[in-house]
Amino acid sequence: MKEEELINIQFTEAEIWMLHAFVRHDRESNNRDRYPIVSTELNRQIVFALLACANSDIKEYNLLFSEADLLLLDWCIRDDMKSPAGANGKEILLKTFQARSDLIYGPTSEHQDIDYKTAISRKTIRAVEEEDHAKPDNGTDEDPDDHP
Repeated sequence: MKEEELINIQFTEAEIWMLHAFVRHDRESNNRDRYPIVSTELNRQIVFALLACANSDIKEYNLLFSEADLLLLDWCIRDDMKSPAGANGKEILLKTFQARSDLIYGPTSEHQDIDYKTAISRKTIRAVEEEDHAKPDNGTDEDPDDHP
């Protein structure tokens, strides 16, 4: 079974309060929606994030999202929503849209940042290439250090 990919999104405390208003944790157990409109796990993350913000004077917090979680937010948050605390539905949606894009196409930025898993896999590939390159007799008269 393929492991579900997760992605981090940083939200302000006001945005997390808005998420809490819409991400519910219970529904009829016989519901068989492909992408449910409730998430006990995401609701739990939101509650713990709000507690951390309240208890530690933290103003922003990262939450982990699966594709189903991102679709849940797309379903329940409208772009014209605004909270008295300053959260903006459009800003929340844009963050989730970027996260969905990153899950599909990989992370992108003007600096070509990559995620941790990609960096580790590239490091492993590079280590194998360097090991192969450093082998003494590679069938040429050239010094191994002459190759990039």
